[in-house]
Amino acid sequence: MRLEDSALPVFGRHETFHLRYGWLKQAYDHSVKDADVFSRDDAPVVLGVGKNMVRSMKFWALAAKVLRSKTGAKKGLTGPTDLGRIMLDDKGLDPDLERPETVWLVHWLLLAPPCSLPAWWAIMNESRAEVSSAVDLSQEAASAVYSVVGWKPSKQSVKRDIDVFLHTYLSKKGQEPTEDYLDCPLRTLGLMRHQDRDVRFAFGRKLGLSPLVVAYACLDFVHRSGIPGRTVSVNKLALEKGGPGMAFKISETDITEMLSEAADACSAVSVSYANGMPNMTFRGKAEDAALQVLYKVYGRKAPGKRKARGVLA
Repeated sequence: MRLEDSALPVFGRHETFHLRYGWLKQAYDHSVKDADVFSRDDAPVVLGVGKNMVRSMKFWALAAKVLRSKTGAKKGLTGPTDLGRIMLDDKGLDPDLERPETVWLVHWLLLAPPCSLPAWWAIMNESRAEVSSAVDLSQEAASAVYSVVGWKPSKQSVKRDIDVFLHTYLSKKGQEPTEDYLDCPLRTLGLMRHQDRDVRFAFGRKLGLSPLVVAYACLDFVHRSGIPGRTVSVNKLALEKGGPGMAFKISETDITEMLSEAADACSAVSVSYANGMPNMTFRGKAEDAALQVLYKVYGRKAPGKRKARGVLA
């Protein structure tokens, strides 16, 4: 997939604030009561944050696909998405983001199409290097963004997006893990770390990145990308730009093993082989299979098809 096919031309709307712990749940709860809460004059008082943070909270909730914008010329929100409700309702799967699997899911949803962080998408998908300088990462991401015909973001906006990416995933030197999590839950993923003056991506299987989470992301990618059929090559899932392999920095072998383990826990997905090459196979629609896997992540039974329809749209 190309950047312009996977991402929206959205830049700098986080107001330089990275995603804070509790913001998604807070945004969800208030939007259930009033979908226009972020547009109210008293939003800073209601949400308990500064004016710029109100805009940032709204952006992150939209980017994580917890809230949905109105379509067409109308501005504002329609309220929570069905996926937001499933995850963040008080009786949802993990409303307080207590499980490491949930943090990995948030990471995936931020990058999944339609991605509202094109500079982030470029960093994760355009660079194949394990170790790189922050300057090189920034230059690669900026080059990818400016190569899209019709996209004309300011250099400052792109730079802010890249800076926030680094602040989101890189732990602060000398800060305790608990402080890191409270400041930004995505830092606990261990996806990136400092290496002298460079940064290193962590390739391979990681703590909290369970086989079921990977299976969900694979099915969600198939659904969101409109890939036809019920069988997809693992090679495509591993190497396609915008896919789970690039988002999680895991190999074709890793994905094959994890899908096989997921298949042992959930019948909605399985691994098959054609000419010795592994494929992911699923029952019915990818959207429905993804929902079954998502509930299985938390040891819960998915609702019937009628209730589940359109959940991952």
